[in-house]
Amino acid sequence: MQRFYTQVWTRSIFLSLSLLACSIMAMTSGCASGGFKLTRQYASWVNSQNIILRIVLYILTSIVFAVTMLIDLVIFNTMDFWEGRVSAGSYNFKEGDKTYFVEHKFMPGTKLRHSTIQVEDKNHIRLQEVVLNETPSGEIELIVDGKIRSRVRNISSLPIASVFNDHGLLIEEKVLLFTTPSTVLAHR
Repeated sequence: MQRFYTQVWTRSIFLSLSLLACSIMAMTSGCASGGFKLTRQYASWVNSQNIILRIVLYILTSIVFAVTMLIDLVIFNTMDFWEGRVSAGSYNFKEGDKTYFVEHKFMPGTKLRHSTIQVEDKNHIRLQEVVLNETPSGEIELIVDGKIRSRVRNISSLPIASVFNDHGLLIEEKVLLFTTPSTVLAHR
């Protein structure tokens, strides 16, 4: 009998720790790209109701929110992250006296990703625009204020980063190994 209780106790601990490990992995990898679309859709439906019904729905269906968040967190957001999909959308936030406008999208008719970050001061004057652009050849370009600053190619094998000066001239290329770049071509 004691062996039975030991097995049940061991399995319970194993399952609990497995759930905790999965949750931690999902939070550290899946949330990075997730938009919690299922949860937002349900919240949007609840918020479209009149105020009394909305309050009742929030109280009575809180378990539905927990389930939709869990599904988004563990399944959809993790899939988005590992498949490399960008959660399309526009976001803005304020830090100090600067406002950041961020837009992630897929280029029309393709699966190429394009992200734009615009920084404005408190008087709505644009300070900087940064664009990350995926090219048809699989390269990633970094464009700052309309000028190419860097391009990374061979991402799936041996990534090589090209660095450009203010005039768009190549100044160096670096092979990216384990986050420690080693110079291949320096100062042309």
